[in-house]
Amino acid sequence: MDRKMNFRLSIDLAMTVLMLVAMAYQMTGNLVHELIGVTMFVLLFVHNLLNRRWYGSIFKGRYTVCRALSTATNLLLLVVMLLLMMTGLLISRDLFAFLRIKGGFSFTVRRLHTFAANWGLILMSVHLGTHWAMIMGIIRRMTGIATQSRTRIIIIRMLVALVVLYGVKSSFDLDIGSKLTMQFTFSYWDFEKAAPAFFIAYLSVMGIYIATAYYGCKLLKKWGKVTNE
Repeated sequence: MDRKMNFRLSIDLAMTVLMLVAMAYQMTGNLVHELIGVTMFVLLFVHNLLNRRWYGSIFKGRYTVCRALSTATNLLLLVVMLLLMMTGLLISRDLFAFLRIKGGFSFTVRRLHTFAANWGLILMSVHLGTHWAMIMGIIRRMTGIATQSRTRIIIIRMLVALVVLYGVKSSFDLDIGSKLTMQFTFSYWDFEKAAPAFFIAYLSVMGIYIATAYYGCKLLKKWGKVTNE
């Protein structure tokens, strides 16, 4: 694996980790939350700069269902992240306090910020899922795993099923549905009692969309091969 690919993957991993930590606003406090946000958007700029050729390829080549899903996800993720940045600037209390809006409209902007953050995490998960085969291939090369094992595949699939099931439960615990539809919610996580559980819950929610995108595309590719024979 070349250095450029290593660097790209490091940026993607850093953005994912920062996105998760940013969700824990009550634990980090406002200033750290805003610093994380600024760092994320610097990384987003670098990520798009490194992948700028992708934008030129959007209208080239044949589109499969999986490619259409991947393209739509990437474009929506960019829009959502820009919305997250703009709303973050408008409600900033520390780094960009001079841009802060006041009054009743600020409440709507906060809800938009929460809306964009949760959709951003889900779209980021789908994005990872559509590239999961490549990620797994890199992990196999790094660990020296050259052959497939039926036992290992069964164990992995069982673990995935458990993650998805826990992710469904966590979606209710975190009240994800309300946040994705901009509904007002009184749900708050008690970080003093269960801080690690918060990140496990969000990771399991991400697992739903990573698994759905990965296995969905895998099935579609297999189905495409069968119908073309």
